[in-house]
Amino acid sequence: MDIFVETKEGLVAIAEIKNSNWDAMTLPALRRNVKRQAAQVWDYIEAQLEQGKDISPGIIFPKRPKDSNRLKLIEALFEENGISVVWQDESIQERKARSFTES
Repeated sequence: MDIFVETKEGLVAIAEIKNSNWDAMTLPALRRNVKRQAAQVWDYIEAQLEQGKDISPGIIFPKRPKDSNRLKLIEALFEENGISVVWQDESIQERKARSFTES
């Protein structure tokens, strides 16, 4: 785990930072990669849940894939696992705008 923050109230934030080149992967490889990375984050989560803590998990990638459908697929696959995705090259304003156009 790359980032671990715990509050006095027992809330824990866990984030993993990965440098995946999503553009270079085939769709089956992309799905396998998400599955493997989500399992890794869940390994960290499980240990905290066993201690009765509330967890907020996330994963951070430096670059978004160029294809917006691929980006949406990656985010959806991680969301199915309860893991938020952050793209370091996406500003808050860009993310808000993207959220607005998706709804």
